[in-house]
Amino acid sequence: MFQFSRQTARQVLTAFRHAGLIHFSRRIQPPVTLIQRGTQLQMLCLTPEVWVLWQNFDPSRSPTPSPLTELSLGHAEQVTVPATLLRDVQGTTPDIVTIEVDQDLIKARWTTSGFEMEREYQRMDPPEGWPRAIWSELVEAPPGFLAALQRVMSLRDPSIKRYSLSCVQYSAQHQRLAGSNGHQLLIWNGLPLPWSDDLLLAGTDIFALPEWERASTVHLARTPTDLVVQSGSWVVGLKIETEGRYPLIDRVVPQLSETASQMELHPVDACRLIELLEHLPQAQITSEERIHQPVTVDLSQAFPVIRIQTRCAARATEIQLTRSTCWGTSGAISLETRYLLSALKMGFQQLGFQSSESAVRLDTPEAFYVIMPLTRDSLIPPGDHHVLATGQPQSGTREPVGLPAMRLEPVHPVSENSPVEISRSPFHKAHSRETIIV
Repeated sequence: MFQFSRQTARQVLTAFRHAGLIHFSRRIQPPVTLIQRGTQLQMLCLTPEVWVLWQNFDPSRSPTPSPLTELSLGHAEQVTVPATLLRDVQGTTPDIVTIEVDQDLIKARWTTSGFEMEREYQRMDPPEGWPRAIWSELVEAPPGFLAALQRVMSLRDPSIKRYSLSCVQYSAQHQRLAGSNGHQLLIWNGLPLPWSDDLLLAGTDIFALPEWERASTVHLARTPTDLVVQSGSWVVGLKIETEGRYPLIDRVVPQLSETASQMELHPVDACRLIELLEHLPQAQITSEERIHQPVTVDLSQAFPVIRIQTRCAARATEIQLTRSTCWGTSGAISLETRYLLSALKMGFQQLGFQSSESAVRLDTPEAFYVIMPLTRDSLIPPGDHHVLATGQPQSGTREPVGLPAMRLEPVHPVSENSPVEISRSPFHKAHSRETIIV
């Protein structure tokens, strides 16, 4: 007999769906395996790329869950049920769900609004290939690893199979994580792991769940087939892809000279800009425009200026970032609003580019963010715009061209034989550009 609360069923099912394992509308419904080991209950959902395991782990008894081994699985009571069982019994109350197994028949009993419910399900075969990941010890992840993993996972594009852009890459040599969707690239440095080989990891969105964002301690393990990530009650296995090939990302990161157009946002300006971009008038904007809304970054004045225009406004809006600074050659560039907003939310406040058609580089001490621009005809020139100023302008005039550029980490040399491609972002058909091979 297996027992758990309706709240637990809801929490676990939400995680499985967020991880991309279960899509009821698409009829993607891999079975869920219930595992009982003494007083510990586990729920497992497995696909060829990602598996997720929940367990009623009590951190007050042990800092990490007990290792999962062939022996412990062999002595555990387990049953595999259809995913629809969790969907049927889930709820917001702590009422207990009881699962009884009678040969090939599974009976689920629970209470909803005071009424007793009972439903029968057919027992399913255990998932193929499990246990495929067996680990004997967990090591603590370096600080910032989980946040970096969540951020690079958010950039991948599951629909792009070429160059394995549905995955993220860990480079042991450079101690970094990287993720890209062909239009933007995020590289997060300073993440040493105790393994010497590079890893191409299957992608998932599960790390964006609140349970992971609140995680204080994260542990990792390595198996022949998976990278295992554990925090609290959750264990996630990411398949290590061996057949795929990742782009040569070092070729995409631009090197900025002293004459490059550069800016550094004041923290107050950055917060205000995020607020303004998040609250753009949406009433008369089509879904296509929401995706490809252009924003102009103009560094030709004494302070950075952001311009944006929507169909529901006769004039463009000009946001003057008067607390911030810019230097280098005067220039302007057009970006997709959603990409700029994503970078700002991650804490990027330094930005630079060589020309209006070159890749944009944003920097923090830990990371690089590279965005491909829109075409020049999407630039919004100065004019009679609605002006919003974020604060009082700083004293003095524009800094001269000869100021030192941002401190940049060296880009490691790569082979000349393998091209990497990164696409310019389309803005409707009028602003689309061909893919660039570098």
